Amino acid sequence: MSRPPGENLQTTTEEVSEEREVYLRNGRKLVVSEQHGDQLVEIRNESGMLEVRIRLTEEGPVLQMDAARLQLKASESVEIESKRVEIKSSEDMNLTADGDLVAIGKIIHLNPDK
Repeated sequence: MSRPPGENLQTTTEEVSEEREVYLRNGRKLVVSEQHGDQLVEIRNESGMLEVRIRLTEEGPVLQMDAARLQLKASESVEIESKRVEIKSSEDMNLTADGDLVAIGKIIHLNPDK
C-alpha cells in the first residue's frame, strides 16, 4: 500500500488514446485520457511522475494519490465507510479526541502477538 514519494502509480503498460494535456503552474500538467474503456484524469509533476489519478470505471470512480503529505480538514465531520479499512504507519500513530474515543467491534485486539 505504501510507496516511496514520487514513485509512479502506473503498474501496467496500457495504451492511451486521445490524450489531452493542460499545463499548470510549477511544471505540473493535467492529463485527460482513456485506457481500456476507463476515463482517466491525472495530475503529473514536472518530471512526468503521477501525483493524482481519478479513474472513472463502470463500478465508480477510483482515486489514487502519491504525496509527501495528505491533509483532510472538515468543519463538521469526516466519514469513511467501506467493507474494509486499513491504516499502517511505519512510525508513531496518535489518536486524539477532546471528547470520548469509542471503539466498537466484535473483538478488539490491543497489542496482539504477531
